[in-house]
Amino acid sequence: MVHRSRGKYSYPCTQGPFCSSAARLRQLQLMLQKCSQSQKHASQSQQRFFPAKSFSTYQPVIKVTPKVSLFDQEVLITVHGLTRKAKVTLQAWIQHEWRREKVVFASYGHFVASEQGEVDLSKDSPVGGTFTGIEPMGLLWSLAPLPGHPTDIRLVWKDVTKPCDVHIALFPGHITPSDSTVCSEDPDPRPMCVTTASRWMKAADVSRVEIKEGRLRGMLFLPPGEGPHPGVIDVFGSAGGLMESRAALLASHGFAVLSLAFFNFQDLPKTLEDVQLDYFEEAVEWFSSHPAVREGGIGTVSVSFGATFAMLTAMQCPQVKAVVQINGPPFLIMRDLQRKGQVFVKSVQLDLNLATNTKEGYITKDALLYSPSDLLPMWKSSAHMLCLVSDDDGLNNPQWIEELRTMYPEDRRHLIEVVHYPGAGHLLEPPYTPHCRACMNPAEGKHCVWGGNPKQHSEAQRDSWQRLLAFLHDKLR
Repeated sequence: MVHRSRGKYSYPCTQGPFCSSAARLRQLQLMLQKCSQSQKHASQSQQRFFPAKSFSTYQPVIKVTPKVSLFDQEVLITVHGLTRKAKVTLQAWIQHEWRREKVVFASYGHFVASEQGEVDLSKDSPVGGTFTGIEPMGLLWSLAPLPGHPTDIRLVWKDVTKPCDVHIALFPGHITPSDSTVCSEDPDPRPMCVTTASRWMKAADVSRVEIKEGRLRGMLFLPPGEGPHPGVIDVFGSAGGLMESRAALLASHGFAVLSLAFFNFQDLPKTLEDVQLDYFEEAVEWFSSHPAVREGGIGTVSVSFGATFAMLTAMQCPQVKAVVQINGPPFLIMRDLQRKGQVFVKSVQLDLNLATNTKEGYITKDALLYSPSDLLPMWKSSAHMLCLVSDDDGLNNPQWIEELRTMYPEDRRHLIEVVHYPGAGHLLEPPYTPHCRACMNPAEGKHCVWGGNPKQHSEAQRDSWQRLLAFLHDKLR
């Protein structure tokens, strides 16, 4: 295998057989061919028409522009060829699997066509459905488990090498989605037409390379071009394993991104109890020295438990210049953390007797007894930190971050920025990811309420993602 080196580390060549210009040209040709085939397939799917008696003289068409897009990209959804003032239903659905269980996510909107026989989601508000108001992406962010399917499901797109295919059907009249309209090969009532929009977490020209370096385990995503690129380490929370979706999407915006697993993956520790801070420090050292990563410092993006670890890492590693902290407690929870074989930080314990037990699950934000001395002294680090805080988080109290901010000395307060999102829940993810209000929390072994309501949560995801991208581009210049 070809290796590149910088300093004391050696790295596998991420270009592989495409190192030569001729091979790179061939790669681009193959990608263009693949994209052309995807668009041809999407175009063909728009020709799936179904006769409907009340529209016998018209042939409606659903258009999604663009047909193939990145997951965080807004698309235009329109319908043409209806009779004037026709009552119709636009219904979307996704086939998904969560913890080996197949679930259908569905959404819908009831519309009345214009005088010209058209529906335009960028201009028209539904008169009923899973979202209200003018919402161009309402059919996507309001997706939720179909009635009769488990509701405590989080939609996580794990295989970034495949698109998330969103099927959209047009029905006469105002109906509600059901198994007969979504899951049946012979739907009743029959749709007038059906199309499919392909949503990708990873751009076609972003490379994906498995990382096994020393103890490190993860996936490296690199944008096209020689680089070097601004570097970001992406870490998730108590679910463990390896989640690649956010890293792949960040790389599609020009960042070199290491999606870092830290427990319950391959030969890594099985539980959080055995995670040590040294592991994250090793990841920073390796990644910041990578030839594809721009010198001068890296950033981190993290959520929940992962955000706490990211803060501790930034305090130990001067290479970390920018920290995006998404709903992470500013103190260690439940488990003491070791560094170099010794307890480095004592944890705050969770007392479930103080938690609120609801029909949806536990609300644990008031079940932690801590003191100001437990807050991590991030002000001792030179890293800039963007804190994205959901005010309806069932796990974290938004006041925690405010208390941390007041601990910053006046001359260092410019290093911390806090943005609050009323009505948003714990799981702030990239735009148009469907909202999950409650599901199993692996760290606590119980169903927990993440919180939030779909509309405000969607608005928070859209705004926080743009802030995140702007912050990283600014601080990693």
